[in-house]
Amino acid sequence: MSENTMNKRKETKTQKESNNDETLVHEDEKMAESMVIELREWVTAQPHLINPRIDDCFLLRFLRHQKYNLAKSQCLLEKYMKARTKLPQCFQQLDIEDPGVVDLLSNGYVFPLPEKDRDGRVTVFGIAGIMDPRRHKPRDSYRAYVATFEALLDDEVVQRKGLSYIFDQADFQLSHFTIVGPKELQLLMSTGQVKSKVMPICHRRIHWLNMPKHLLFIYELFKKLLSKKIQERMVVHWNLETLHSHFPRNMLPKEYGGEHSVKELAGRWVETLRKKRDYLLSLDQMQYDESKRPSQWPNNNDS
Repeated sequence: MSENTMNKRKETKTQKESNNDETLVHEDEKMAESMVIELREWVTAQPHLINPRIDDCFLLRFLRHQKYNLAKSQCLLEKYMKARTKLPQCFQQLDIEDPGVVDLLSNGYVFPLPEKDRDGRVTVFGIAGIMDPRRHKPRDSYRAYVATFEALLDDEVVQRKGLSYIFDQADFQLSHFTIVGPKELQLLMSTGQVKSKVMPICHRRIHWLNMPKHLLFIYELFKKLLSKKIQERMVVHWNLETLHSHFPRNMLPKEYGGEHSVKELAGRWVETLRKKRDYLLSLDQMQYDESKRPSQWPNNNDS
């Protein structure tokens, strides 16, 4: 079976999944308000959740992701706060002025495209080759992505519709894999959605572009770290023509057929994150204290 045929079948399946998620777009406002109050009361009553955000926007991240299932929302929120404390190299010190982080972001390592895709979703663009193993550390990569996710997750559209992704792997070399190996890749992806997700992000479609054929084994290894559902939403493109069948040219960077350069779009995102710098750093106030955790609350060892 050809790659194009497989991708078309995946597209059809993903479209059905998209239709099934319309309840996230058309939500009952009164029900949402009531659920936010319930979740806030629960969060503030938990002694092991230190300094949690309790504003509507933050709590709706978890409720929308779990389709307003209160128990599942509580569980995911707890996993998120636990991960923030246990994985500081990923979640803490999200400082846009950190030299390694700002260097990656300003050159286009990860940034959202300004235009929505055909399903009205925000698309995150990533260029793997921007990372230089001689200059950048794994934590620079983690923090660049998590800062981006944290900033985007306050967007109601992202909460309701999720994210699409385009990852250009053209200059991904074996040296990248040696600095970010299998264990580190799983750690990085734990900030999004794997078999044990800890952030309320819905990954709707993941497009891989310019995958070096000699590194396909890494791609297959990477897939195994992801949930079955996410694996089925991944598409590999060997040229821009097939990518353009999914995304209008004008929404892409200039180097990929659009109007504005990677440098320009990345620069805009850096400025957005600079405006959010105080907020991103304030997230470090949220902590998880296992010693204060109520014994009756089920333990989440998989976070």
